[in-house]
Amino acid sequence: MNGHEGYLIGRIAGIPVRLSRSWFLLTVLIVVGYGSYLADRFAWLGPGAYLAALTFAVLLAVSVLIHELSHALVAKGFGWSVGGINLTLMGGHTTFQSARSSAGRSALVSLSGPVANLVLAGIGWGLLSVLDLTGWSALVLYLITTSNGFVGLFNLLPGIPLDGGYAVEAIAWKITRNRDIGTRTAAVVGYLTALGLVAWLVVSGTWHNVGMIVLTMMVAFIVVAGSSQALRNVRLRQAVDGLSVAALARPTTRVTRDQPLSEFPPLDDPRGVYVVTDDGGAPQGIVDATAMAEAGATGDAQIVADSLMVTVTWNRPVPAGLQGQALVSHIAQLPGRIWPVASWGGPPKVLFEADVIDAVRRNQQR
Repeated sequence: MNGHEGYLIGRIAGIPVRLSRSWFLLTVLIVVGYGSYLADRFAWLGPGAYLAALTFAVLLAVSVLIHELSHALVAKGFGWSVGGINLTLMGGHTTFQSARSSAGRSALVSLSGPVANLVLAGIGWGLLSVLDLTGWSALVLYLITTSNGFVGLFNLLPGIPLDGGYAVEAIAWKITRNRDIGTRTAAVVGYLTALGLVAWLVVSGTWHNVGMIVLTMMVAFIVVAGSSQALRNVRLRQAVDGLSVAALARPTTRVTRDQPLSEFPPLDDPRGVYVVTDDGGAPQGIVDATAMAEAGATGDAQIVADSLMVTVTWNRPVPAGLQGQALVSHIAQLPGRIWPVASWGGPPKVLFEADVIDAVRRNQQR
């Protein structure tokens, strides 16, 4: 099965696992680059060094899968909804359909992946030291060990979107009891980590190695981009927290489908709109100021409400008490761009998607 997120290769514990097309590019880079390294280090391999590099690429994907599966299973244990696991050019990621609910659980979910890889790497090093292996058996065990060790240590780097960055966020969140402070702290640590990686590249002298330059700068870029996005998410989260249906809902005034524009009653509220009803009084759609202005510009005052209205689905009202992220999450699942608001009586109210977006932008500017 092929989707926009990649090829579905199976399910583990009900969790879909997908292989991104970009993974094949990563595999080619590993075979070419790491194959050359293995050929120099293990001369007995000969051309088989590139087969060994391909083996490493596959084992690396398995290590990443173990890593992401650890995240997913721990998250499921906490009752989080897990969307799936994706193996990509940059390694992999697990999507959670439920937000990180607490600092402690967030830290455990973040650290579970690297810990699983480091445990496997430790077992591998132990076996290498006690077993007298040679040839391909020794090499495969060595590759399993190094792939898990690399994935585990790499993800412990303290910069978002790596697990170490989310662990820093969770620790600062736990100490301050403020998630936004935790995220900002992780972003600052991420910037310092990226700077440290570049400084290490220069001080250690590894800047002479083109491969190390590319790898280090790629990691630094990932951390800087992740930290910047984390700060944007803080601003967005704060902007969303100030939203409420009660403040954004627009009042309505009823008109019938065949009522001409010239006979529309005046609106008591400048934010108000007209709700168009059928002969039985059931609401059908909305006429707002934009539609009225367009009709007025043409000079057609006899145009009827039915010709001006935007159809609205009235059987899925938005609860009047929704606020913040709960409001945004709810309307994201609804069809259309205008929704009725559930109320206990009085004239119906409606919520416009455009009003929600404008409110978020105003809050961000503040």
